[in-house]
Amino acid sequence: MSSHILHRFYSKHLLLSFCVILLSVLDFSLTAQQATPKSLKIYPELEGHWFLDGQLKFGCEVTYTNGGKRRSAGYLQGNVLWSEFNCSSDQAIFDRDLCMVDLSAVARNGNALVINASLTDYPQVKTTFTIKAPPVKQLRVGLPDGSRIRYGRTIEPIVTVEYNNGLSYSFLPGDAESLIAADSVELYFNRERISSAAFPLPEYSPEMDRQFSLAVVWKGKPWLNDMATFVYDGRDDVSIRIEGKKGMEGRIQQKAPRAMDGAEGYYGLSGGDGLPVDVIMRYDSLNNKLSLDVTSSTKKVYKLLDPREASITLIARGGRGGKGGRGGEGGDATLMEPYAAGIGGNGGFGGSGGKGSSIVIRCTKSAERFLPCLMIDNSGGDGGIGGKGGLGGKYSNDMGAPTFLDLLFPSRNYPGNQGATGLEGAAGGEPEIIIID
Repeated sequence: MSSHILHRFYSKHLLLSFCVILLSVLDFSLTAQQATPKSLKIYPELEGHWFLDGQLKFGCEVTYTNGGKRRSAGYLQGNVLWSEFNCSSDQAIFDRDLCMVDLSAVARNGNALVINASLTDYPQVKTTFTIKAPPVKQLRVGLPDGSRIRYGRTIEPIVTVEYNNGLSYSFLPGDAESLIAADSVELYFNRERISSAAFPLPEYSPEMDRQFSLAVVWKGKPWLNDMATFVYDGRDDVSIRIEGKKGMEGRIQQKAPRAMDGAEGYYGLSGGDGLPVDVIMRYDSLNNKLSLDVTSSTKKVYKLLDPREASITLIARGGRGGKGGRGGEGGDATLMEPYAAGIGGNGGFGGSGGKGSSIVIRCTKSAERFLPCLMIDNSGGDGGIGGKGGLGGKYSNDMGAPTFLDLLFPSRNYPGNQGATGLEGAAGGEPEIIIID
């Protein structure tokens, strides 16, 4: 090979190698430019309970100089590991995409949660996000679930703050870890200011009312307030039941003839209306006894009770509607048309519930204060359950004698649908109260 040819060969080879090296350098430079972070943004989860339950999901989004974006793993479902971020807050600690909030610290910070974030390898790329609790819309006062309201027992009211974005936060005013500072609200028992969040109810005396009120007022914003009334619990619950008769169930339809669809089940009958009920309440101050006479045309009940232990429930609802009858079974197919079995009939509708009782309460003046211990349910009866749909008719076996499985699990057409539940009956209305001597 001549020196001229060798020179041309090596020249081309060197030129090609130089181009490859140059392209590699340019590609590295472009890649480095693409991978340079420009800014950082925090995306908190603000559609749930915000941070009012002490937890907040969040994520970070990195924007690069070429306009590309990448998101953190977890809440934002990205692929950037959390080891590439530094997150801090004076009101919370972090576990990847979960921010665990110190609500008392948020309260001390003007109800604001401040989150700081930066990139581990690019600490100059950083951001801050501040979340403030939304404005308060209204207050609610109550007692924790399961509270027993007895004379002399200590109770601790619970306050619920409803915000204008639909969220709510419940707290005990004496809880030091609460988002709401203890001195933000004022509590009242029977219109008297109480200084402690937990306080004892008064001991029983015959002159006392059987109910009391609790109220809450937002300090400095008196238009944010609420009041609720509570009845003292008795030691023994007395229940008196005088209800309308249950409606009769609908009859089951007969099986349809061959190849015909089953008929709809018979409807359940309506429940009976509650009978009128008369109640007489008297109080014997000498013996400190409360007497109760409950009378209807079919039942009479007399109770003599200690007012401290009286908790009376009168159930005078309308009768439940009767259950709908089962739909008729579809007719079996014929040997001539083995797949022409009938469809099962729909179940019958349940009967409507009966109307609740009308109630008249005659109460002596001395027993009037014990009326709150009488709780009345004279709502309408429940509607009856709809009947089940009938089975579809059996297909004929066109392959000779049926097998054992055919006998156990015969092939069928579609069953009918279950019938609709009956309507609830009308309520009996507010009891009429007459004060007598």
